[in-house]
Amino acid sequence: MKTKIITSSVAGRTATGAIGLFTCAALTALLPVAADRAAEQNSDHILALQASAFAEEVTTRVTTQTGLWSATYSSAAPLPRLKPSRSTAEALGAMHAEAILAQTGNWADSAVGVFQTFAPEHFDHAARQTRERQCLAEAIWYEARSEPVAGQLAVAEVVLNRVRHRSYPNSICGVVYQGSERTTGCQFTFSCDGSTVARQPRGVTWEASQRVAAHALLGVGLSTSDGATHYHTVAVDPYWSDSLVQIKQVGAHIFYRFPTRAERERGA
Repeated sequence: MKTKIITSSVAGRTATGAIGLFTCAALTALLPVAADRAAEQNSDHILALQASAFAEEVTTRVTTQTGLWSATYSSAAPLPRLKPSRSTAEALGAMHAEAILAQTGNWADSAVGVFQTFAPEHFDHAARQTRERQCLAEAIWYEARSEPVAGQLAVAEVVLNRVRHRSYPNSICGVVYQGSERTTGCQFTFSCDGSTVARQPRGVTWEASQRVAAHALLGVGLSTSDGATHYHTVAVDPYWSDSLVQIKQVGAHIFYRFPTRAERERGA
């Protein structure tokens, strides 16, 4: 009887020890997982802090922009909170908020400096691009809205070709409205004959003109105008056409370019 009791006691202690060892092993295995999880939560917290600071700085800068954005955004309607993805953070070197503050003393300024998106000069550049696209779309609408897409693209290319030519202004709006202050002698008739006052761009034709302008500004695809800098409708025969080289007709317009030096010498 005593032997049985001793055996049973030993077995119990052995089982208890085994359970203890298993528990320790399990805890040891779980420690790295818990540590990784804590690190991940800390990283997410840092990303959230960075995003919050960046969004606040963006809101502040946007609401203080003079004229362009201040009427659109206000402190009552701030920009949405942005949370950059982990890949974004890694692309930026996975900089922590503490490190940024230590280096610059201001996370928000550092964030704006990294992204290079919300500086005042970038707003100005975006505004200029918008005006340029608007002027190009207006030229397309007034000059060629009844033309097929190829004809509209050709007109847009004439404007862009002039921008690149030394004889004309170096901006789209400058080219389109060159001479518009005069009653005669403007480069594009609509800009000085009262058309812009009599009828404003609208409707599906205006939407189409805007799409064509955006496409032309991308500079993709083959040229439709083959380098033309001039055009006129088939209904007229302007005096200047004899001094240029006729290229082609697209729709209701005939397109021309300046002659090369060799062509001018042969003509002389």
